[in-house]
Amino acid sequence: MPAPRLLLVLLPVTLVAVGAAAGPTRTTMDGVYTAAQAAQGRDLFASACQSCHTPTVHAGPPFKAKWYGRDLGQLFGYLRAEMPKSDPGSLSDAEYVQAIAYLLRINGMPAGSQALALDSAALASIRLDSVRSSSTPGSR
Repeated sequence: MPAPRLLLVLLPVTLVAVGAAAGPTRTTMDGVYTAAQAAQGRDLFASACQSCHTPTVHAGPPFKAKWYGRDLGQLFGYLRAEMPKSDPGSLSDAEYVQAIAYLLRINGMPAGSQALALDSAALASIRLDSVRSSSTPGSR
């Protein structure tokens, strides 16, 4: 008698965030940075990043494939640990946040009225995404 076969069925799972510790509560489509931060980030990119990277490398499908679904705290940590390549960690936290604002801008994320925070926990509460969070007024 042959051994029974096991059939594994994968079903989609929906996760629902409950409370602040559960995960990001806003998305980058909620206007999480200011236009001034993005402008400062553009200038910073030109002086500290453009010798190795062009803005187009960090916009569109390559950026989306790597970062969408992750939170800004992860992006901040990566930039701080790895950039600039010639001297990782050499920028101030404010400069890394300005660079993030610029990356969001060139990827079509809208600016808002409040500046992107320098706090890692606050950054971790914002998910990179192409849709607004359901808690944003007027989003649905």
